[in-house]
Amino acid sequence: MQVKIFRAANLQAALEEIREQLGPNASVLRTRQCRDGWMGWLGRSYVEVTASSGDQQRDAAGMTADDTHRSLGRLPGNQHTPNTLPIDARQTLSVVGRMPTNPSRPIGRTHLNHSLYSDPTADYRTGLISLGVSEAVADRWIRSTSGFVANLGDPVEPSWLEQLQRSVAREIRLSGAIQLNPGERRIVALIGPTGVGKTTTVAKLAAGFRIQSKRRVGLLTIDTFRIAAVQQLQAYAQIMDLPMSVVESTDQMRGAIDQLGDVDLILIDTAGRSPKGDMSIAGLAELLRTAQPDETHLVVSATSTAAVVQSALDGFAAARPTAAILSKLDETPYTAGVLSALTSSRDRLGLPISYVTNGQHVPDDIAVATAQRLTERLIPAPAGVRQFEAA
Repeated sequence: MQVKIFRAANLQAALEEIREQLGPNASVLRTRQCRDGWMGWLGRSYVEVTASSGDQQRDAAGMTADDTHRSLGRLPGNQHTPNTLPIDARQTLSVVGRMPTNPSRPIGRTHLNHSLYSDPTADYRTGLISLGVSEAVADRWIRSTSGFVANLGDPVEPSWLEQLQRSVAREIRLSGAIQLNPGERRIVALIGPTGVGKTTTVAKLAAGFRIQSKRRVGLLTIDTFRIAAVQQLQAYAQIMDLPMSVVESTDQMRGAIDQLGDVDLILIDTAGRSPKGDMSIAGLAELLRTAQPDETHLVVSATSTAAVVQSALDGFAAARPTAAILSKLDETPYTAGVLSALTSSRDRLGLPISYVTNGQHVPDDIAVATAQRLTERLIPAPAGVRQFEAA
């Protein structure tokens, strides 16, 4: 039995070429839609069909052509109906009407063992690295995804990109929302570099617990470097009728906490520090040791590169963060770079992510982090509403 792979601008053209070369009794073994270009961008679509002749010879698996015909169905135009085609062929038949008429590269034959998936790993690896993912992490994600895809029973759905998202999601640790227990006071501090939105995030959390959850909340700030920051937090405290304390030194910390009274939650806002400012972070760590927070959330911007986030993780390690908040998610189209610095690997345990923020509105633009929310914009998706994996 002779097996060939045909490429053509559309399915009809491929079938005509198959009949011409293999005869009217040829059988369709596999069909898929492909697209040229980087990850499917700027390329043209074409259809690739694997077909066999009707010779009465057994293949390596011991099937005759008649066996193949009975199991897979003959070409449209013979007595068999298109519904006897393999499922991937039927799915391709449903979309070929949208395909451009000209392929972007010459029609030709490919190797006999070409699988249903063309190998997209190089393109995805390039895409990940272009977004700031290190080569080591990109290779780890690609290997994990390739293993996933190889074990799929139906390799068309879900797509390779969706499997990549799942591979990344498995490395993401989630801490969930801040939990308040009846009769217990919880102290939560927010730390991070300058400009990542700590004060606004404190206000969003305070509003959520005070207005939506009806809990008693107190605010404390040690960000005395910026007068505007103190005024901003005071304005939020007045609007929500919350007690607030300002601390300038470790000597004042315990008294300021006591002044907030019998509250369920104390949220501590801190001044932005440079991750490389060892002395300033040491002072921050000393203040937090006095405050004894139950949780310390490192706020990092989703717009940051993997290197910037890793610098923040290293620089603020002395403050012992227990979770991360990913801010400004609305300001970045893709999250692969920032997630690559926060995810877990065999060598290290990633910092769990608690919340994401996606705007300036208080209290609306904050949500508990989920793997789906973090990976849904992982990298640019290949062109097309539904992909059958670009070549």
